[in-house]
Amino acid sequence: MYMGKQTGRFRVFASAFLGIGLITTPAITFADGGSKTVTVFAASSLTKAYTALGAAFQAAHPGVTIKFSFGSSTTLATQINSGAPADIFASADVLAMTSVSAQIPAPFNYVSNQVVVALSKSSSISTVVGLNGSTKWLQCGHTVPCGIAADAALKAQGTVVTNPVSLESSDANALAKLLAGSVDAAIVYKTDVIANSTKLKAISFSDPVAASTQYQLGISHSSATAKNHWAKTVYDYLNGHNAKKFLAASGFMISQ
Repeated sequence: MYMGKQTGRFRVFASAFLGIGLITTPAITFADGGSKTVTVFAASSLTKAYTALGAAFQAAHPGVTIKFSFGSSTTLATQINSGAPADIFASADVLAMTSVSAQIPAPFNYVSNQVVVALSKSSSISTVVGLNGSTKWLQCGHTVPCGIAADAALKAQGTVVTNPVSLESSDANALAKLLAGSVDAAIVYKTDVIANSTKLKAISFSDPVAASTQYQLGISHSSATAKNHWAKTVYDYLNGHNAKKFLAASGFMISQ
């Protein structure tokens, strides 16, 4: 099955990436003695991949710290607009990124993801229609990226007539409740299922375009970020060949 094959590739590449360090960036030093801490705000669906990428970068550059803040892109954007000092923002949709255009004026399409119906591997549900009846299922809230994609996918599907038992504030919260057994199913990202392949299986929606969300990556134009040479270095690293290869192995689709 496709999901199994992709999961296998992810495990092999993740092991190689972290085990031997597939980072081609040479050791870098900057003479001005500036900050060695880079703050990255990123969608919660990037948590596992970005944590691994950050660990690999820091291992190759001792003394440099990448400080991640993961959460709903909508919430992170609100924090940035309220003055939170983010050097880099990886948003799970264009809308959240657009809302911080004053701070991050030149983002670009980065990767994309798709929502799926995720269930326990032992579940007997085999189609999206299985969300009907007595099935307890949840999704993200209507204003956050995973919820916007879920709404579009459900509308295009046109066969689900029941309502979710809850609307979660982030993809991470929706996934956590599913893994805890609080619900029978959850509409979360395909990458979540790949990352938890021993516990979960996925049912795809009929319209992959409706189920997709476009991630964007951008760097702050603040003076503090401009003075932090490591911010640009980390930004380039996250957009580099090896990082994108790792993200693809994690189930993300690389934007051209």
